[in-house]
Amino acid sequence: MITVYVKRPHEQAEKLEIADTDSLRDLVEGDFDVVTDDFLEGISLIVNEEGRGVLGNNFPITSDGYLDWVYGPCVFVKADGRSLTEEDIVRIDRFLAAKM
Repeated sequence: MITVYVKRPHEQAEKLEIADTDSLRDLVEGDFDVVTDDFLEGISLIVNEEGRGVLGNNFPITSDGYLDWVYGPCVFVKADGRSLTEEDIVRIDRFLAAKM
């Protein structure tokens, strides 16, 4: 089990334990893509790859210097595959607070 952080549009983020990538598909409601934000080093964002422009806006990200949006549910994971720490979750909360 690994600890992840899930942010859905118009809801507070929540910490969850997942067992495998099938759980990620369930959380993002479909096939997923991995993206990053330039200002959130060491954290990957798992998003619904078909949700762009279809699902509700969640929050903006900056990737390779370009502004983009995360649509639908987003799962924050540690880039190296380990569980998120409390420190990581605090960083993500600060990141989300700055975006809202």
